[in-house]
Amino acid sequence: MATLACSPAFSATPAQARFQVVGDWGYGSSAQQAIAERMCERQRSRPVDFILTTGDNFYRPNGTATEANFYQPQACLIEAGTRWRAAWGNHDLGGTSTAEVLGASSRWYRFRAGPAIVVVLDANLPTDANQLAFMRRAIPKAWPGPVVVAFHQPLRSGGLHRPSRAQQAAWEPLLRARGVDLILQGHNHAYERLLVGGIRHITTGGGGAPLYPCLYPVAGLERCEVVFHFLEVTVTPRALDVAVIDADGNRIDRVRVAVKRSE
Repeated sequence: MATLACSPAFSATPAQARFQVVGDWGYGSSAQQAIAERMCERQRSRPVDFILTTGDNFYRPNGTATEANFYQPQACLIEAGTRWRAAWGNHDLGGTSTAEVLGASSRWYRFRAGPAIVVVLDANLPTDANQLAFMRRAIPKAWPGPVVVAFHQPLRSGGLHRPSRAQQAAWEPLLRARGVDLILQGHNHAYERLLVGGIRHITTGGGGAPLYPCLYPVAGLERCEVVFHFLEVTVTPRALDVAVIDADGNRIDRVRVAVKRSE
């Protein structure tokens, strides 16, 4: 089976970029296949530069891409030559496919997406000293365009899995101080939109694994939907436009994240 690795140096066009986001997806379910096929359908009229994942890329067996959880349900994306950018989820730690198949050989890394900087972190290791040092280097103190940070376990959420206090203590002050515009996270198998500390948080964990309920009315939670879905993100120098698409192709939410530094 071919390895679908993306170059660490890959960046989209300078003026604009478009990418899709999916999380908690590699389950081998009919929902996973429906989401993948809808992503392919949307790409035919709105091409994307890459697909970013928020982790839990490969369930059963954990961490390993198989015919059932990847090659068959994602066939249309594979045939389209998809470029992947992946975060490591807790289910990915048991194997090497997130590195070998999706190209995320580093557990934390940074890349350009048009005028945006995207920083991918490993929320399995929130207090790792090397990762914290990387964060201080990778998240710019001053950047004129959008700054996006992606990881698996949520920093803020009202879902089944509660956020880690250690993660909040280690990460949140830096993310706020550096003016991060958008956090993309998974782990809770639903869609959430939150605004906390001036940062837009989106939980996108509805890529194919069984869905979880919305449980806790936490501060900053604006919307929670128990639905299979993916995101489409359009990047311009002044904004991130996020569309939330369900398995039937309906747009169930839309969010515009303005970049104040560009004003």
